[in-house]
Formats: sequence, C-alpha cells, structure tokens
Amino acid sequence: MSQTADYSPALIPAARTLAERGALYTDLATAFGVPFQTIRDWKQQHPDFAAACRLSPEAADAAVERALFRLATGHDRETEHVVLRDGELVRTTVIEHVPPNDKAATFWLRIRRPERWAAPMVIRGAGPGDLTPTEETLREIEHVAYEAWCAAIDGEPEMEGDADTLARIDALAPATAPADDTDPLEILETPAPYPSSQRKLGSLSTGDRSTVESDPSLRWDDGKEGGDTLPHRIHPPLPDLIIAPLVEAIDADPPAPAACYDPAIIPIARALAGQGALDHDLARAFGVTTTTIRQWTLRHAAFGQAVCLPKSVADDAVEDALFARATGYSHVREKLLRNDNGDIIRTRTRVEQPPSLAAILFWLRRCPDHRWSLNARPDLDPDEAAALIAETRERVADYDLHRRHWRAHGCAPPGRDEPDPPEWLWDEEEDWDEPA
Repeated sequence: MSQTADYSPALIPAARTLAERGALYTDLATAFGVPFQTIRDWKQQHPDFAAACRLSPEAADAAVERALFRLATGHDRETEHVVLRDGELVRTTVIEHVPPNDKAATFWLRIRRPERWAAPMVIRGAGPGDLTPTEETLREIEHVAYEAWCAAIDGEPEMEGDADTLARIDALAPATAPADDTDPLEILETPAPYPSSQRKLGSLSTGDRSTVESDPSLRWDDGKEGGDTLPHRIHPPLPDLIIAPLVEAIDADPPAPAACYDPAIIPIARALAGQGALDHDLARAFGVTTTTIRQWTLRHAAFGQAVCLPKSVADDAVEDALFARATGYSHVREKLLRNDNGDIIRTRTRVEQPPSLAAILFWLRRCPDHRWSLNARPDLDPDEAAALIAETRERVADYDLHRRHWRAHGCAPPGRDEPDPPEWLWDEEEDWDEPA
C-alpha cells in the first residue's frame, strides 16, 4: 500500500476490495498509511474514490453486526495520547477497557437465542383449582407413560422418550446427600494466580506482553500439557494484588511490533476462532496489535474467513459477557503520567467493575424454573411432594412394565391386571364432552 498522502487513481481498486470486505474510514486510513481526515478529503474531492469506498448493503449490515458484537462483549481500544516534552510532541498509545453494554447483550441474546432469552413467560397467580408445578410435571409424565402403553397395545411404533418416564420422576425427587462433617475447603492450598478458566476481564499493555508470556503462572494453558490454548474470553490474566499503583518507565515512542503476514498462521487462527478468540486474543497470540489483526482480516480473504466466529461461539461470548456484567469483574486500567523530570511513565491499577442491576434482572427473570417471577405459583410442601412422587412412580412403573411386555411378547404380563387410566384423565375427558 502507498505510504504517501498524495492521491492516486491506482488506489481505487484496493479501496473497492477493502470496502467489499467491510473496511470503514479508519481501516482505509490505516491501509493507505494516511490520517483519517485524508480519507475524508479524498472522498470529497474524488467521486470515483468515494464510489469505490461505499459499502454494499451486505457489508454495511456485517459492519453494524460486528459493532453490536463488540459493544455486547466489551473490548479494549487503543487511544493515542499526545504530551509536550522539551518542546516536542510525544505520542504514546494507551489501551483502555470498554465494558460490555447491557442493552446490546440482551438485544443480541433475545434475537439469537429466543428459546432461552426471549421475553419471560407471564405466569398468573394460582387459583383454587390450579395445579402446582410439581403436580403438573407428574401428570404430564404419567400421561406420557399411559399413552406409550396404549401405543404398544395398538402396535404403533415406539416414540422417543417413552422409556424415560421413570428417570424423569426420579429426577424430581430431592437428592439426599450423605452426612459429611469434614470441611470441603481443607483440600485447598494457598490461593494461586487465577487459572485460565477463572481470570477476570481486562487487558495488559503491549509493553507487558513479554513479561506475562514469560511468567509460567500466567500462561494461557496454565503450563499443563494439552490445556486450553486461550484464556476464557472474559477472564484474561490479572496482575498480583496492587497495594499502590504500579509505575514503570516506558519508551516515549515504542517501536511497532513486526507485522509480517504469513499464510501459515491461517490454521492456527481458525483453531483459535473456534475456541472464541477475539481480535485482542489473536493479537496477543501472534504478537501484533489489534489494528494489525484488523488489517489482515481486510487484506487477506482467507484469514478473514478463518477468524470468523461460529454462531454458537459468538452467542456464548455475548452470554459470558452478560454474566460478567451481572456478577461484576475486574479489569486493568492504564494511565500515562509525566513526572517532574519530563519522563513518561505508565501506571497500571486493577479496577473492580461493579455488578449491573439491569443485567441481573434480565438474567434472573429468565430462569427456567421461574423462581424470580413475581407471579410464580407456590409448589407443594416437601413431604407432600415426596408422597405424590412415590404414588405416581408406582403407577408409571406399572404402565412401563405393561408397555415393555407388549413390545416384547405382544400380550399383557401373565397374572397382571391391566392398569387403569389416570383418574384425572377421565375428569378431563368428561369436561371435554360437556356441551358448550
């Protein structure tokens, strides 16, 4: 790409290709090595260049979707700070953390995973004749067992789930844990640095990457053979507990890392994307900046396809980000300071992001068991539920025995009377037969 600010019609084919892949103004400015304002000037002065930079409807939609994803999952952005030192302007790059946005995450999940995150079901209050949740579940299981037995008598094919009725009833019974007076926390040793599955949201500066990667306690795979190659997306490594801000001298203008693209990294990038790697994860893995990853994505179609997240992985990332917002997390804040000697220093502190009430309410209102619904119906007393479960299990076991014997021998079990239909089933049929 040209590194000069002089416009040339030869840039039009490259601009058109980049625009087809979703390049925005900032991407074009980086690709052509010019300031952001120069791209705007070129578009105003050269209609052909402006037409080449125009996004197609598909590319525009993809750019908006990518922006929504970054907003929903949170990201780290690079900002440029300019200070005056000895009469000269010194430019330094600082990484800032942008936390996930609650509204973006909830909108994403409602659309992409409606079965789990759609609007909560409205549950009316229990009336005198209404059933409790346990009674409804047991009746449904008993009805399935009865229908499976009837289907076996009629010679109909066996349906999936017909043999799972007893297991479903057993799943309703409360588990009785054995008495154990030992302290389960005795096996824990002195707290170690966060493992890869328990690290907090945040990012380390480019200057700290070599230190982190050389520290075995902060390796992404925790130093274990065959371990994860990536940290959990919302849990990158944290520094040790900071009592006072960490201050270390940095170069006024650190050199840019080597950013030579090699097609051999495509399989690695595809594997990382399959594990949920975002731009900053890929940047750390390849030792480059996130801007370089973005340029590789635009310039090399094969690399761009390799780093696309699968739908389920992207949805998991948004769900993880929403959980982080609901529970709170930590991230690293970096600031640039200038001391009395004119030296530029960087301070690094750990910041606690408090839980978001909006994220908490959205999460709890969609609990599958409706525990947090204001109109949830009260369930049975534990003793009553246990008695009802035992009675229903006995009837369902009888249905299951007859069903299996009919399937195997074509007749009822010897010496066993046919079970009666559920009593409540007759009551429902009588209600259906009543004239309107």
